[in-house]
Amino acid sequence: MKSALSKFRDLLPFTQPLSEQKAAELRELLDTVAGLSSYEMVVELTTHVIPAIATHQNLHMRFKLLEDARLEAEKALPVLEQHIEYSPLPLPIAANTSALAADNLMKALAGSYFKLAREIAQGNQHKAMCRMFQRATLRAMALLARRQQLAFRSYAKPSSTSWIKLHELYLLARGFCAGLRDQDISPIEQLYLSALLFAYLEPSKLPRCDLAAAIFCTQQLAVHATITEVTPESNHRRTNGACFLIRPEEGNPGKALHRMPLGVPIFDGLIVDCSGVLAALDKSAERSPDSIDEPGLDIPPALLHTLQLALGGRSMRRFQRKRFKPHADLVGGIGQVIPFLESSARSRRAIDAINLYGAKSFSPSEWSLIDQSPDGFLVRFIQGENWKIGVGNIIALQPRESSKVHVCLVRRIATNTDGRLELGLQALSPQVSVVDLPGHGEIRRGIYLHRLPGYGGRPGIIARPGHLASGHKIKLSAYGETQLWQIGRRLEASEGLEFFALVPL
Repeated sequence: MKSALSKFRDLLPFTQPLSEQKAAELRELLDTVAGLSSYEMVVELTTHVIPAIATHQNLHMRFKLLEDARLEAEKALPVLEQHIEYSPLPLPIAANTSALAADNLMKALAGSYFKLAREIAQGNQHKAMCRMFQRATLRAMALLARRQQLAFRSYAKPSSTSWIKLHELYLLARGFCAGLRDQDISPIEQLYLSALLFAYLEPSKLPRCDLAAAIFCTQQLAVHATITEVTPESNHRRTNGACFLIRPEEGNPGKALHRMPLGVPIFDGLIVDCSGVLAALDKSAERSPDSIDEPGLDIPPALLHTLQLALGGRSMRRFQRKRFKPHADLVGGIGQVIPFLESSARSRRAIDAINLYGAKSFSPSEWSLIDQSPDGFLVRFIQGENWKIGVGNIIALQPRESSKVHVCLVRRIATNTDGRLELGLQALSPQVSVVDLPGHGEIRRGIYLHRLPGYGGRPGIIARPGHLASGHKIKLSAYGETQLWQIGRRLEASEGLEFFALVPL
């Protein structure tokens, strides 16, 4: 038989039984997502499950239910992320729908963890709730960083809200643990710094295939960066190219100190010092492969160089942009650029060449020329086939009503605020020719670049991987003249091509 006290408890609306009942209902709701497709699971978690969990009053139970929801989300999110990563640009409707669904789920989860962490910080049980606070903060920050990485996969700009929340979480953690002894927030700080380092790397200038390696590298390098509050001495660190200023309310990862106007004092914010990161990169670059004293950083040489320039370099625009908006035809990849060059040489417009020679060998898309400088272009996609060429690959660009074809390398890809795809292009040579290459029983073609202003004015050649090698001698015929050359050093390589300098013999 129940005691009188037990019977009395059953008659009163105590919080604990109601809390347990609500938790049971939420678990039943969470069980309903089992068996759904990845997209359906993501939508159900976003619209019903997570908002319901966020209303639970018991903080311990809410955190546990959020963890269960996050584990369910991990069954679906990688499928959608992979769909986005392997889709052409601009994203087709199906991939764009997947991207929006994945982003909304991570936003909902991050917001719920963020709300939980803030409620703990505003409470009066800091010491007892410290572990849960740190775990909730780490979860929220990891999801926000993952949202940003998802945006970078489609070359879109991460939302300013994600940066504001990331900054707020870090500052919340600093304030929360400041009054507690022996509380280390280094895991939170390193996660925060890794997101900042990845943004400083300017992922829009990286091939999509390199993004995973870049994320991994910045996570490893975050331990070498430091972050402090602005002090009067910060105004004397303007010459240090490896320091960045963060103003949390601005909703961005911060700006390099040396790019800020001279004479304008800095009064508030955070300073991220990446000098230690640069030192680690320099040490790794100079380390002998045979050295066993200390393991080196496993960073590809090209990415290592990009990191060094992004954190310590001072790349400046060499020419003022000229704004105009004519349209142009564009093809990408060496397999389409070569036939495009051959046909366009006999036709004033690429569209006429399609009518004359057929569209099987290349399929141009239409782009708007937004900006032009003596060494490059900024173009915006209008219509045509979805973009499948990454950073570092070759394109041919022919403005409408012009016979001039520009051969360029893709240096940057971005999705603007209107969702339109934009490319930053480096013009390679004012004069190009398609030439025959030596081959054993097969037809090999290359692109002869008569003069490369960006590489000291020397000539160069672009071919498919394995068709040429440094040190080989070849004869090239162009415009009725034949000349003997030696293949020099490889200037660049990317998916589907190798780019070499030429040395005259």
